[in-house]
Amino acid sequence: MKGSVVMYGGASSLLSGLLAAVTGSGGYAAVVGLPRLGLLAVAEMGARLDRLAIIADPGSDPLEVASVLLDGMDLVVLGLNGASVPMSRTRVLTAKARSKGSTLVVTGGSWAGPVLRIDTQVAGYSGLGRGCGRLRTVSLKVSVHGRSAQPRKGHLALCPSNGRVEWVHGVDANHGVAEPVGVVRHAVS
Repeated sequence: MKGSVVMYGGASSLLSGLLAAVTGSGGYAAVVGLPRLGLLAVAEMGARLDRLAIIADPGSDPLEVASVLLDGMDLVVLGLNGASVPMSRTRVLTAKARSKGSTLVVTGGSWAGPVLRIDTQVAGYSGLGRGCGRLRTVSLKVSVHGRSAQPRKGHLALCPSNGRVEWVHGVDANHGVAEPVGVVRHAVS
């Protein structure tokens, strides 16, 4: 959703996929204030790390750092570290994202009036046997709430394929996967 603010909560796997979708299709992205984001996972999902800026410690004003990055990035992911952002600051950053055609994804805090809210939860794993084996699939429950749309819920999974990790839908962690998601690259366009 170009030019908007999205609130995100839950498993970081979907964030990794969004970063991979944007940078893998030629866009630029930045991550502010999320020092524990797994860059290996982002790269395994197809991200171009040369198109990804990481600001693990944005200092005393991460909102200002995010504001500057909105000038030139297609996607900015901002970790709030539990902070509640005042309405006056949310309005300014929302207007900047809109005017620059950038998407701001906010996580780990409170933000008033996002266009969309995405929540994820790990629903299950497959591939592990009784005390041995390798993790093959991570299933996520995803719920999306928009201001002007009905809430939607579904399942996605992360599965290995051809040396990469792909999203698939129609997943049951105990019975396998259906088909790869073909529109991931349009997730933030």
